[in-house]
Amino acid sequence: MTSDELPLSFAEYAFTMKVTEKCDVYSFGVVLLELLTGQSPIQPLEKGGDLVNLVRRMMNKMTPNTEVFDSRLDLSSRRVVEEMTLVLKIAMFCTNESPFDRPSMREVISMLIDVRASSYDSFSSPASEEPIEEEDSSPKV
Repeated sequence: MTSDELPLSFAEYAFTMKVTEKCDVYSFGVVLLELLTGQSPIQPLEKGGDLVNLVRRMMNKMTPNTEVFDSRLDLSSRRVVEEMTLVLKIAMFCTNESPFDRPSMREVISMLIDVRASSYDSFSSPASEEPIEEEDSSPKV
């Protein structure tokens, strides 16, 4: 692998010789992408050389998110797909090419908490639930 093929966080480290919070945020974004896609962070060159570039290419091609996600997952629940899509957006924000445009780790945690909270909100929302047929408890005549 040549220096221009190294994942961005390695290139930043090599240039500055410092590990910064923004490098950590980038790495955390890569871990999120690994969890969402089930893919290794190192990819063949024809796929972009790394997972971040692979996912960016898929997103630029307007690939449906369900095709980005790990095919071994059960994606039949709309709520699960929505939550994973929000986490995918956070992962892409974390792996922004510019360290200055990446969130702080505190912001990442806050966004993840919001994803979980919104998932619970939509779960408990009457509009998101199927109507439950009540049994008639009155005696049949």
